[in-house]
Amino acid sequence: MDVIRKLTESCENMAGFMMTHSMSGGTGSGLGALILSRLSVLNSKKIKMGIEIYPSPNFSTCVVEDYNALLASQCLISDTDINLLFDNESIYRICQRYLNIDRPDTSNVNYLIAKILSSATASMRFNGELNTDLHELVINLVPFPCMHFMTSGMGPILPAFQLSNTVQSVAAITKECFQPSNWFVSFTDFDLLEDRYMAISLMYRGDVQAKEANLAIQSLKANQTVLLVEWCPTGFKIGLNNIPAATLPLDGMAPCSKSCVTVANNAGIARIFQRICKKYDLMYSQRAFVHWYVGEGLSEGFFEEARSCLDALEKDYLELSSEQLSSDEYDETDY
Repeated sequence: MDVIRKLTESCENMAGFMMTHSMSGGTGSGLGALILSRLSVLNSKKIKMGIEIYPSPNFSTCVVEDYNALLASQCLISDTDINLLFDNESIYRICQRYLNIDRPDTSNVNYLIAKILSSATASMRFNGELNTDLHELVINLVPFPCMHFMTSGMGPILPAFQLSNTVQSVAAITKECFQPSNWFVSFTDFDLLEDRYMAISLMYRGDVQAKEANLAIQSLKANQTVLLVEWCPTGFKIGLNNIPAATLPLDGMAPCSKSCVTVANNAGIARIFQRICKKYDLMYSQRAFVHWYVGEGLSEGFFEEARSCLDALEKDYLELSSEQLSSDEYDETDY
């Protein structure tokens, strides 16, 4: 922490902190959460962005990953301002489906995550027509203090040999961002009507005009590709940067003159917490593996507190969905 403190003191205009870590293993979840907790105390007024790799739905690399994810998630709720959630299974599927990579490895996953982060921070490196910094991102995407867990998508995702055969209109690449197959985190049984958006940030790079971006958003609303909660009718934050996203020789992606990355606050993110809690409950009901954590100084009461905290977060998201659905039952003539 002394090293971080000295680096922050040498910065003239620090925007905030970005922490990339896994939620499955002990080091990523434990040390990562500890560093974020210390940063929250030492630099409480600076933005803390977490980039988390959550456990995948159908395969795992750690038996106790749901313990680790649940315990660390409690810290994220209070110690970070915004979190971008990813899982390896979704990114593997994107590599296989869109980039024709039969056996994706860690480098392929990292390249795609880097594309998201590069677009999210492009305004810090390049001038643009409509820039979006970390502070604006948090203000426009987080409607309530605890609801700061985001999903992300990108378009287009193309291998190099398909570039000449693909029409890259702004409307098309924007629509791709909202297809669940293009998301970097898995929602189980995503429901467009139930899992509504609270806020959305669209970050365009390359040859994109503001008029084209606005028309693309109007098309999404008109075709009901995106459904917003009623209490946030605008819902969209647009960022424009005329520098195209960089393409590396090993990332397997085609260079595109225009691209779009979306970071969205969607109520369906609660399904990830439901999945973790369900697996956690199965193990904790038998107190399996708990003795290892107790042996390291963690009390069982901390498990119960973390489970209660995540349950409250899950209910907040679900109540948002149920309130939206109940309001749809009434016609405007009833008022």
